[in-house]
Amino acid sequence: MRVRRVQEIDIPNLSKKLTAARKAADESLLSICRKLEITPTYWYKLEKSEDSTINYDLLRKIDELLSLNLDISFSEDPDSIKHKEKNMDLSRLQWVKVVTPPKGWHSYWAYNTDEITSMKEGGQEVINSNGVVIFPLGFKHEKAADPAKGDLILLTQHSKVTHIVEVLDDFPSQSGDWFSRFVKVIWWKPDLNWNELPDRKEVLGFNLQVQGGIPYEFGSFENFNAEWGGRKQEFLKNLAVELEKI
Repeated sequence: MRVRRVQEIDIPNLSKKLTAARKAADESLLSICRKLEITPTYWYKLEKSEDSTINYDLLRKIDELLSLNLDISFSEDPDSIKHKEKNMDLSRLQWVKVVTPPKGWHSYWAYNTDEITSMKEGGQEVINSNGVVIFPLGFKHEKAADPAKGDLILLTQHSKVTHIVEVLDDFPSQSGDWFSRFVKVIWWKPDLNWNELPDRKEVLGFNLQVQGGIPYEFGSFENFNAEWGGRKQEFLKNLAVELEKI
């Protein structure tokens, strides 16, 4: 049984303080981000307040590096903490996508911890720090533009559910024949042997038959409609329960 205690505090004008500290620094933003192990793209999201929360450990590192002089104080009185049961919010889950690497690829699994590290070492804009994982999700089709910013995509490979990710950008970027969307991992089990993950039929509650790597809406599958038609909210609640079991 696990017990989690979480506190959040509001720091007024934090985005403006980050901007001012960056401009006053004696080093480039790229140098700052390398020391913080984040990307410039993520830094600018913080400056624009696109992320409503920031990890405390990351903020502490920024404070130490740029001397923000923040007076951060968390209450130690348990009675002062508002306890709220927090279930996985899958209300924006609209899409499913196959991401299985092709035969001969150096990794059996796509976007696992080793792949994320390799992408980062290869110069791609990847964040894997303080529990935040952001990476460019690849597509070989212009339908990469179909999911909207904020939508959730379920990623499946080798008949397993391996990730649920949130789309962070408004439009895909293109490089040659490939399109990509920056996504943030909402759910995954990076420390497990993914061969031991349950079959996706058990997790989803229907037999998903999908081959192409384009994003599909759940309602486009006959098997989904036969099992869950008109009961999308029940499907999402059941999926959250099954994911929590893993």
